[in-house]
Amino acid sequence: MIITVDIKTVYQRFRQWQLDPFDNEFASQDTNYCCNCGHDFVGNFCPYCSQKSGLGRITWRSVWHSFAEVWGMHSRSLPFTLLQLFLRPGYVISDYINGKRQVSFPPIKMLVLVGVLGVVVDFLTGAIHGMFQTSSEDKMAYITHVFAWLNVHLYGAFPPPSEFLSRVLDELNRHPDALSLIMLSFLVIPNYFIFRFAPRNPYHTLPQGFFVQVFSTVVFLILNMLYDITGLGWIVFLLGAVLVFTTYKQLFGYSVWGTLWRVVMAFVCAITMWSVLLNSNYGFHLMRHGLTDIAGTYFLNIPIALLVIVVILSVCYFISRFAPHKKLTS
Repeated sequence: MIITVDIKTVYQRFRQWQLDPFDNEFASQDTNYCCNCGHDFVGNFCPYCSQKSGLGRITWRSVWHSFAEVWGMHSRSLPFTLLQLFLRPGYVISDYINGKRQVSFPPIKMLVLVGVLGVVVDFLTGAIHGMFQTSSEDKMAYITHVFAWLNVHLYGAFPPPSEFLSRVLDELNRHPDALSLIMLSFLVIPNYFIFRFAPRNPYHTLPQGFFVQVFSTVVFLILNMLYDITGLGWIVFLLGAVLVFTTYKQLFGYSVWGTLWRVVMAFVCAITMWSVLLNSNYGFHLMRHGLTDIAGTYFLNIPIALLVIVVILSVCYFISRFAPHKKLTS
């Protein structure tokens, strides 16, 4: 018996699922009695107090639901939301920021739960020394070696990073959920200007941008756990790059090339903004050690970096503002 698969049909069904995976019709038209407020109603939820239909006396099923709700295994399932973030990332984020709150597990709560799971995975896999690991198991060895390389090859030997910066990087290194959220937050402002006039979700706002990065942080944490478990760094990196591109393409609706260059420019601006903070901290640190000349070099980098950011954002803003867009069909 030969089984044939129509790949085109399967793909079309998958695309339809990506665009609209939810069935919001009432499961029943029977009349229900609300034990909470005493009204009769038709539908899945009481229109007077919002309690779900079918709830009554406590049973073992109630016990299971109570535990399941903590980990997102019941209403607005956490596993299903995570599945969406890998198969339709831009669409599920678009649904959420446009008011479809019931399509997703609460993003902040999801970030916390996935972060807790990440700590457990780190412990079980032995990756308990932070994201930057070395054979000596020194959490800050990677950061220290980077600064040491810069010291020797660029400006000659001078004091290591400030104590404050070392403590901050050390804490972030041990808490990848906080590190990834902070790092990805630097994309909020670039995205605001670069994707301001996108074909899909135009007039992108800063609060929307915050939630975009919360969802993205969840994906990053899962990829970090995948790396801890498999050790396949390049595969995880490539998967992450594909997910970033897919997210922005689905979320904003630009073409392949239009999405690619805008994403690259957004990350360039975000990295440059991060470098401004590092240069400021390091400049003051060197001044306290009497290395004024070298500190001046770091301070000079700050206005240059800010100018680069302003130029990139201005050019991208005006290109997006006046560029013609094809009408989206989906």
